[in-house]
Amino acid sequence: MIKELLLSLMNRLGMLMMLALFLSRTKLFKRLVTKQNITFQEKLMLTLIFGILGSLGSYFSISFHGALVNTRIIGVAAGGLLGGPLVGFGAGLLAGVHRWFIDIGGFTTFACSVSTVIEGTAAGLCYFWVKDKKNKWVYGFLFGVVGELFRKLMVILFARPFSDALELVRFITVPMVAVNSIGLAMFIAMIQSVIIEEERVGAFQAKLALNIANKTLPYLRKGINKESARKTAEIIMSIVDFEAVAITDRNVILAHIGAGEDHHLCGAKVLTQITRKVISTGKYAVARKSNEIECSNPECPLKSAIIVPLKEEDKVIGTLKLYKRRENDISHVDIELALGLAQLFSTQLELSKIEYQSKLLTLTELKALQSQINPHFLFNTLNTISILCRIQPETARNLINNLAEFYRNNLRGNSILVELETELNHVRSYISIEKARFMKKLNVVYEIDSDLKCLIPPLTIQPIVENAINHGILPKEEGGIVSIKLKDLVSHVEIQVEDNGVGMDKKTIQNALDKDGASVNIGLYNVKSRLKCIYGDSSSLDIESEKGKGTRVTIKIPKDYKVIREGFYAEGFVG
Repeated sequence: MIKELLLSLMNRLGMLMMLALFLSRTKLFKRLVTKQNITFQEKLMLTLIFGILGSLGSYFSISFHGALVNTRIIGVAAGGLLGGPLVGFGAGLLAGVHRWFIDIGGFTTFACSVSTVIEGTAAGLCYFWVKDKKNKWVYGFLFGVVGELFRKLMVILFARPFSDALELVRFITVPMVAVNSIGLAMFIAMIQSVIIEEERVGAFQAKLALNIANKTLPYLRKGINKESARKTAEIIMSIVDFEAVAITDRNVILAHIGAGEDHHLCGAKVLTQITRKVISTGKYAVARKSNEIECSNPECPLKSAIIVPLKEEDKVIGTLKLYKRRENDISHVDIELALGLAQLFSTQLELSKIEYQSKLLTLTELKALQSQINPHFLFNTLNTISILCRIQPETARNLINNLAEFYRNNLRGNSILVELETELNHVRSYISIEKARFMKKLNVVYEIDSDLKCLIPPLTIQPIVENAINHGILPKEEGGIVSIKLKDLVSHVEIQVEDNGVGMDKKTIQNALDKDGASVNIGLYNVKSRLKCIYGDSSSLDIESEKGKGTRVTIKIPKDYKVIREGFYAEGFVG
């Protein structure tokens, strides 16, 4: 008898599993069981689904001695374990009420109806314990065993006559505990496989999106324009399975790559109603049929599309459009990928705006630094000129010319970089003034590699020479020599300013390069700051000095200006 019941119940379980398998493949059910935070309405939908599964367990039952041998617990307990207390209680209540009112009542009706509600509620409470477990099916199996034993206890306690209840339990306990616990474990394992599959799809989408975002970053960081849009569309086409990719701003098509590019022309106005709707509402739209794409060319091969908005903050600045050749071919995966790409692209465009503002701030900082260089130098020179006007008028005239040239170069502060020769002329003008002031006390030697041409930040060498003269040579009674050496090191230009003056100790060197300690002599600190602003860690400024022997300042500047040109020139930062 028990064997026959076991086989019959397994047949009923097979029918329920086939139904559960079909259900697990539907989009609605997938979305409900894989979503992290479901709404109250979605919980009600899950309650209805699992309540119906529980009720079907009663319909798939076997009539035995006035009772129903069934698989009701599978739908009810699965609802609680997967959906939480509300779903478990609701599914148990639906299946329990259904059990109460079906035609085949039997003497176990009350016990089975009440136990069904309790089982669903208990499974819902267990949700918090098992939701983060990896092998939920194990806990499903255990709950199936405990739940079925509990129901048999309810039959013994409430079904009458007691002798019939006891006899019934003796026959049906083993088949129902074995089949329903295994069935519940199988059902939960099936749902877990759906969740894992969705997670894998999501991970693959994320990998695709991040790969695309990584490759498009160098282009979108410059903002959205025809060139960056074309490069971005080409990258998307090379990675994902779409027949065409288009990017628009609010008014025109910036790029269209792939099928239909012979008539979806770059620069054409955005005319389709669905695209204008996405721009106006900021919400994505799916064109599932060719007439929704609204292409004026009857031979257009594009039949379906997903259109998503591109945003800066909350403002829509354009759209991303992904096309396919067949109607109704835009899947849930395609939509999620498009939304992910749009979000990443929007973030990149916002970062490009922040980067632009940062560069403007950097430029302002450079201007401020350039304007700080030794204003007291003017007054010292004017004092010298006033003296020379009486005793050496020709020298005074030359000195005025040198002073004019010096400050003319100083006021050319609208360029981030200047030719090396321009900077050297500035240095020569300065040295001519200083030599006129200090006569034989100052000697300057130049050693410059032949044919050395490059761009350097203005006012890079002069402040170092000024520092060597004022703090190295002049404090020395007999004066000294300043040597200026420029070497070509293939990848870098090395600028070396050396004096045989009084030298510095380590603390003085540190103060000269420190913002807080540079209030007296800002020359070295300014040069260091401007090099850092422009080159980052690609340049260096090093000081070697020894008390009584002199100081050597070495600057290395990279000759590869690609980064600088992209960062400043291409954005129009140079005047």
